[in-house]
Amino acid sequence: MNLQKTLENIGLPGNESRVYLAALELGETPYSALAEKAGVKRATLYYDVLPALMEKGLIVQKVIGKRKYLVAQDLQAHLENKKAELAQAEKEIPHLRALLASATVKPTLLFFEGVEGIKKVWQDHLKQSEPILECIGIEEIHPELQKYVKEHYIWKRAEKKIPLKMLISGPTVAGIFKVKSDPYELREVRNIDGSLFPIPLGCDVYGDSVSITLHRKDSEPVGLIIRSKEIATTMRSLFAIAWEQAKKV
Repeated sequence: MNLQKTLENIGLPGNESRVYLAALELGETPYSALAEKAGVKRATLYYDVLPALMEKGLIVQKVIGKRKYLVAQDLQAHLENKKAELAQAEKEIPHLRALLASATVKPTLLFFEGVEGIKKVWQDHLKQSEPILECIGIEEIHPELQKYVKEHYIWKRAEKKIPLKMLISGPTVAGIFKVKSDPYELREVRNIDGSLFPIPLGCDVYGDSVSITLHRKDSEPVGLIIRSKEIATTMRSLFAIAWEQAKKV
């Protein structure tokens, strides 16, 4: 049942997953034996399930003499196709969000809890290609989130060629972080006086979205994403004002 659920999760619903698993177990098999093993009607196998599996490249027909047999194929090719489809879908996310923003009057709010929730908020930054503008205090960031940023977020953002302007309130060295401008990591950093302008959280503007994360180790991790062109435009303007007055790092 676990195998069938896994197959269903990657795009092989119900009968398709049962027939594919049966084909794997039987090896080279006649149509009738496969239908019996999978527990599906022959008509369903012939006209519904097999065309779908063959189109996905998961089952092929083999002719030996006058008889026809079915043979299961490796799942890897299907997984690669799914990855390609997902990558293409991710490229379209900014356009889909733009349509959503134009179709709704009220801002869309998404709420996240816990360390894993904060990671999901930061992953959202990487689903578009526009520069990220960030106001943040890096003192007391939860150790697990420090590790996530260091080992995943930074290189993934750079790999996607998404520039970051980072406005840090207070120290630029904290925990495992020593933050400075870095052209290779597409990061430009400026600093403001944390005693005059404390920022005990993270606020990021990206595309038509704004995220706010409470990520300190001495508080409950909470994240919020706001989808609103008007709010994002306003926050971008406020960031520009603060950026011009800040010191380069």
